[in-house]
Amino acid sequence: MKEVLTFRAAAEADWPAIESLLLAARLPLDGAREHLAHFLVGAADGQVLAAAGFERYGAVALLRSMVVADQLRGQGAGQQLLAALRGKAAAAGVQTLYLLTTTAADFFGRHGFQRIERSAAPQALHASREFQGVCPASATLMKAGLAGPQAGLPVAVIGAGPVGLAAAAHLLARGFTPLVLEAGAEVGANLESYRHVRLFSPWQYNVDKAARRLLQAHGWNAPQQDGLPTAGEIIDLYLKPLARLPALAPHIHTRQRVLQVARAGFDKVKSRGREAAAFTVRTLGPQGEQDFTVQAVIDASGTWSQPNPLGGNGLPALGEAAAGERIDYGMPDILGAARAAYAGRRVLVVGAGHSAAGSLLALAQLAEEAPGTQIVWAVRGKQLARVFGGGEADGLPARGQLGLRLRALKDSGRLELHTDFRIHAIEAQGGALRVMGRDPAGTARSIEGVERIIAATGARPDLQLTRELRVRHDPWLESTDALAPLIDPNEHSCGSVRPHGHRELAHPEPGFYAVGAKSYGRAPNFLMATGYEQVRSVVAALAGDFAAADDVQLELPETGVCNTRQAYAPDADQGAAAAPAAAGCCGGPAPAAADACCALDLQEKAKGAAGCAASPSCQPRQAAASGCCA
Repeated sequence: MKEVLTFRAAAEADWPAIESLLLAARLPLDGAREHLAHFLVGAADGQVLAAAGFERYGAVALLRSMVVADQLRGQGAGQQLLAALRGKAAAAGVQTLYLLTTTAADFFGRHGFQRIERSAAPQALHASREFQGVCPASATLMKAGLAGPQAGLPVAVIGAGPVGLAAAAHLLARGFTPLVLEAGAEVGANLESYRHVRLFSPWQYNVDKAARRLLQAHGWNAPQQDGLPTAGEIIDLYLKPLARLPALAPHIHTRQRVLQVARAGFDKVKSRGREAAAFTVRTLGPQGEQDFTVQAVIDASGTWSQPNPLGGNGLPALGEAAAGERIDYGMPDILGAARAAYAGRRVLVVGAGHSAAGSLLALAQLAEEAPGTQIVWAVRGKQLARVFGGGEADGLPARGQLGLRLRALKDSGRLELHTDFRIHAIEAQGGALRVMGRDPAGTARSIEGVERIIAATGARPDLQLTRELRVRHDPWLESTDALAPLIDPNEHSCGSVRPHGHRELAHPEPGFYAVGAKSYGRAPNFLMATGYEQVRSVVAALAGDFAAADDVQLELPETGVCNTRQAYAPDADQGAAAAPAAAGCCGGPAPAAADACCALDLQEKAKGAAGCAASPSCQPRQAAASGCCA
């Protein structure tokens, strides 16, 4: 059975285990303990099974005492250990790593180390016991450069949304140089497309800790912690002030759309020396195509710019592209900038998440003000309890009101509802559209005379960026592979998504991480605060501080109800009277705090569509705005 190692900084109590491993491998002990502060250990089930360290001499260091237990041989543990130690050395300011070996020159050669003459060793290394006679004169001397923060190579961050800028703040705090590449003209470009939407989550969950420290050092006045911001206020009061800070502003490059990421000088197939190579990030901007060379890549580009199509099978409906001028994806400003497109029209809303709910309620208000506005709602299933939510049992009053108002709208007969409607095709019908679908039995159905469509059907990640990298995605969620079991909406209907960090977000390509909504793929239950903790862990790992990277502590409030069926009668979707709400989540006591889910506050008048995903403690919603916190 393959052991899963957890790497961390060595402690004094680890020395007996390290000593035992070194003796078993016939590696020298002389001088090793003196440099224990620069050692890493790999442990599984509380047992130390691997170790490595370095002796630092200014900007150079000597790698030594690299050992793995016999049962780990052939499992890639040595490769993982070496990558972790290189990160730790780079974070400590080491620019070049040297080693002496009698048996493993081929292994190190495959990982970027070059053989050199012993006479070429820096004079500082001669202070090491290994150079003073512990290693034989016949030992091979090898060296490799480290692309650490002191070497001048930046860390690329793709996307300048909340999670991307949080990553940049953490990189600055760790001594790295961030290179933030944003496709839009301004930071927070995805949020800008729904700036009218008010979020469920209060300010206390929407500001990253490292970003807050940077802002407060420049006299930033934080908004009231319990206030509910709009997406536009997140941009204006938080992201733009953060992006203007002198420490961060020079590192943000807007209008730079990332096209591809690759290893510098390596295609996907080539292995030898791959891990030691930098990354190449190719962008398209005002000056044309451009390549940036970086030491690591954090992809926080989200999914918002890749909306799911209308087709019930995941493909665009036949005729969807031709009808594109009549289709809006996501959360249009129905009561504001887009009012003229919807007033007096027959509008079809497709989707069963909070964004669909918000659009339906905004259309209902518009119908009161603009006679002739007709509302049609189509969902692929027939269970509407998820979008109706927990009502008064919901820990977020705003979200509870959203569900209650939508239920009241449905029961009022003011909208035309089509359940079990899986769209197959869209075709012109005079001056309008006919939307054709099928039910689960395959029976053909249609919705006639549609003049406008709002596709609130979720989003998906753009996986083309990493075509030349060695990445591993879950085959159906398209999330980072190790994260999928924690977030799969097919399996997770109750209970929280446990905190996760760099280990669950890592790919087979060392130094590349997808974070934020991008890491969740098609799963709709991403939270902004989750993304902040993700990037804190990832940046700590890049710095070689695995103790901090593995100490993932995500404090998210609960909702007080996780199975929305508990809040309504058994036949709630058919209009039966409401049943008593559940006291808590899965039989537990109802938590008092509000959830940090990003979605629309409808305590005020509806001004647009809803926000995004459900709490990880609740049944995930298939909401179109799964990337709205990205």
